[in-house]
Amino acid sequence: MSIPAVEESWARIDAWLTRHAPLTHATLRPPAAQADVEAAERTLGVAFHPDLVASLRCHDGVELGDAALELTYHGPLSGVADIVRSTTFLRGIAEEDGEDGLPVTLGIAGRSSDSLFLCCRPGPHHGQVGRSFDEDMLSYAHWPSLRHVLADFADALEQALPFFGRIPLAVDGKLLWEEERTVPADPVSPLTHATTLTEPESDPPASRRPVFTHPEGGSPPQAPAAEGSQRLFFIRTGRPRPEPLPDQPDVAFTEGLTPAEMLRRLGAIPATVRPRDRRQAQRAVESPWAAHRPLVRAGTAGGWTYATIEGGTAQFARPEVLRALSAGTRVVVLTRQGPEVALAFAEDGVPCPAEDTRRVMSPREGNHAGGPWARRAGVDLWPGSTAAYTDFLAVLEEEFGIAYDPDEEGPTELTSALVLPLLDDLPEREPEACVRDFDLAGLVERTPPRRLRTAVAAQLARLATETHLDAHPEVTEALDRIRHGLPVDCDQDDPLAVRMRTLVAEVHATRTMLRGGDSGPVSGDDLTAWVARSDAADALRAFLRLPLPVAAQAVLQRRISLHWRDELAADLRGT
Repeated sequence: MSIPAVEESWARIDAWLTRHAPLTHATLRPPAAQADVEAAERTLGVAFHPDLVASLRCHDGVELGDAALELTYHGPLSGVADIVRSTTFLRGIAEEDGEDGLPVTLGIAGRSSDSLFLCCRPGPHHGQVGRSFDEDMLSYAHWPSLRHVLADFADALEQALPFFGRIPLAVDGKLLWEEERTVPADPVSPLTHATTLTEPESDPPASRRPVFTHPEGGSPPQAPAAEGSQRLFFIRTGRPRPEPLPDQPDVAFTEGLTPAEMLRRLGAIPATVRPRDRRQAQRAVESPWAAHRPLVRAGTAGGWTYATIEGGTAQFARPEVLRALSAGTRVVVLTRQGPEVALAFAEDGVPCPAEDTRRVMSPREGNHAGGPWARRAGVDLWPGSTAAYTDFLAVLEEEFGIAYDPDEEGPTELTSALVLPLLDDLPEREPEACVRDFDLAGLVERTPPRRLRTAVAAQLARLATETHLDAHPEVTEALDRIRHGLPVDCDQDDPLAVRMRTLVAEVHATRTMLRGGDSGPVSGDDLTAWVARSDAADALRAFLRLPLPVAAQAVLQRRISLHWRDELAADLRGT
């Protein structure tokens, strides 16, 4: 199939923009003068490819502004002056001037390195269009010429086809781009898969070398040596094992709570509660049965209850956790994260100010690269922090009467369970004036609050449907109560919040499995699905907890349908 000439594709682009996006069409500059093209060629020392000259003779780039024509992720089209300026800049930061092309777009936010490039130097890529992101190497795998780019662009406009993975839309006289997305309906659940697995119960038996014994005692039989030969014996000696590093877990202490209550506040999963010593806990969280969820053990020390955590990400220093543990009591938390040791406090649901947290930082010892091997080899990368942890244990005993020894506690079986981490706090913030090129501030200003709330609630329900969040009964019930103007409970222990916490755990488990190279039953599509559901759940929580303009931003930002603007207009009309 023959590819249309540059001029023919531009005629189609002009016609579509004139009819559907006149504001964007108005940003196209008049044709470039031939004298300007020739001057640019002399300045840059390269002859422009005929396709580029033909395109510039149709439009000399665009006038920048809110409605400027953009080629999706690669930004507005470049004019002659833009090409000279961007090329000069890029040559100034490049180590050498090789076969790199001329930037024919300005890149997102004016980043020339994120442009489309047309190769104008003789060579294997002459006339091809390359693309680059974040200063990566140019890739010429997409279009063999600028004519192909413009023809595909014209097809995308006329037929609403994907272009760089985004769909062109005409909205209020402007050309906008929306990402084409789909969300799988039935993703594989790492947490459900984990319920089919068995938790490891104990350490595997240590491998032992076979012991040879003579039937009549004495040494093992030896082969007879040849006459006149000598026997050569090898004695294998092992390197002395280094002393193991001290056991220094993150540990939280609460006054007056029972271990069961402490586990509940931390989000224990009832079906996983049972006694475990620390080694059993460590083996459990390293197994697929845990699905990358942390495991907490809880015991008592005097009048205090304590909990240690294995696996997952650090939890005890999070303000959400400190508030939950200290409700009606007081909490002291000792954490050791690499070079930092910290002692934090909270009382009656109020964490201490950050400046009151006691911290000790230790520089890395020597030139060790670190990593898991270092601890296995007995290398203490941060000896200052190791000492600080011991010092903080003495502080706990002196100031709070807490006598705690990790080495003595570790072999003890304590009540323990996997936990669903508590939800992050919703950040307090001002709503953005514009969301996805939509005037949110104007909508809020001109719409009565009651009507706006009803419309945003309808958008939330649409979001739940397109992400399949409404497949969960707790969400369906919440949306129904919202529709009828009834309150919805969403505290950490409420069924709706537990569902949201489960979704966060699904995302973490799926992402960790994919990163680890042993993804098991999950795929990238599963991660896409869980992230979409979790993000939609965040929007639901924002609707329940945050001011309406902020909630509207959270919902609209996550909508997937290409036609969400038309749907919002219908929701505002009540149709």
